[in-house]
Order: sequence, then structure tokens, then C-alpha cells
Amino acid sequence: MVWIKRSSLETYSLKQAVHDALEEWSTAKSYFEQVSEPDLVEYAVLRLEAAEKRVSYLLRKAREDSEPP
Repeated sequence: MVWIKRSSLETYSLKQAVHDALEEWSTAKSYFEQVSEPDLVEYAVLRLEAAEKRVSYLLRKAREDSEPP
């Protein structure tokens, strides 16, 4: 998983960040579908929710950046 720092946005494109976030979401979803032990299910749910929030944030950021001032 790659996290973006504001100072490194120039070197790490938003498009790549969205791509990476979607991959993480897909991985988290797959993990959630595979686990059955209650503690692991709880972890999988939290991981999936975090991935969804990251994707949502990055897509919102991409929309904001593409809007004219």
C-alpha cells in the first residue's frame, strides 16, 4: 500500500494513486470473501472500509483537480 504525502504529489501521479487504491480495494474485497473466523472478518471489514474511503477520497481529489477554477 502506498500513501501519498502532499509534498510528493508531483512525483506520484493522482492517476497512479487511484489505480493503486483500486487494487488495494480489490485485494481487501477478496480477503473479506475468503475469511470466516470472526476476528479476521472484523479485520477484513475494517480493511475494506479503509480502502473504500481511500478510493473515494482520491476520486474526489481527481474531480476537484480537473474542474476549472
